Amino acid sequence: MGIDFGKMFADATKGVSDFLDKTGKDITKAIDQNGDGKLDFSDLQVISDRIQAAQAEAQRKADLERLKPLFSDDFERPEFVMPKMIRIDEIDKQHAENAVCKGSVGFRTILGDMSVITIYRNQIGSFDLSFFPELDSSVYYVDPCDRDKYILLDSYFLYMKEQRVAELQRIAQSLGAKYFKIIYKERKETASSNSVNAAAKINAAGAKADSEINHAVSNSQMSTVSIESEMRFPGHAPEKPELHYLRKEISVKNLIEMRMDPLSPLQHQHFILEMSNSSGIKMNDAVKIDAILKEMKIASRIAVVSEAQKEERRILEYEIEF
Repeated sequence: MGIDFGKMFADATKGVSDFLDKTGKDITKAIDQNGDGKLDFSDLQVISDRIQAAQAEAQRKADLERLKPLFSDDFERPEFVMPKMIRIDEIDKQHAENAVCKGSVGFRTILGDMSVITIYRNQIGSFDLSFFPELDSSVYYVDPCDRDKYILLDSYFLYMKEQRVAELQRIAQSLGAKYFKIIYKERKETASSNSVNAAAKINAAGAKADSEINHAVSNSQMSTVSIESEMRFPGHAPEKPELHYLRKEISVKNLIEMRMDPLSPLQHQHFILEMSNSSGIKMNDAVKIDAILKEMKIASRIAVVSEAQKEERRILEYEIEF
């Protein structure tokens, strides 16, 4: 039987025609935005408007991600936690001129797991925060004993020393001391290698016990910087003091417990406090702080890592009599 090429061609032509007719209707339906069944300029205008709106929304989200503005409502959310470091400054040009930042009170800067909030100077009155020594356009770090108090970063380590000395004074007074003295000392920078060598020589000679070795090495490492406080009192019955900056110091807690013992009250105590134990900024935090300050192009009078390293060499020597 012969093949009817004429019929095959007619069927194929009709299939293509049906496909184009159907597809054309689908395209028309998809593009027809005003529902009049036709493709015209108004349909294209609607599509263009929608594309522009999508682009504007994408740009808005990109600006929010880049500028990270903060609004008053953000601080009131239950999940919001004020970071340890705050910067007080005037609003900068890029935040002032961008629509997504309209009505903002500041913005957030994030580097790794470190976060800093910049609060605009004219908005700081909206926050129930206190600043020491005074409010200025600068960087502040949180007081470890008061989440609503921020300390000027440049003065932070000096502030922490003064607070711990003051707390030792109050402890002595509450416990009814007749005399106390606080000496501030600092290990020499080369103390580590010197102490190892000294200990090795003494061990080789076999002439001294471990306690004597430690005492000799300690004396060779330390230099007295200053007597921070020395006082005498008439003395009185002990009252248990409230601890803040030294609340985790075992020596201080033991001192209080032994002095409060009614059966055998303490008469004299002498111990050393490593200042790094109660420092508000540890070395790991110091590294992050220096990094984010560099990222934000903020000049500081101190290198926080350097100060944290010095803090690890500092001690407070405490002597108290009852």
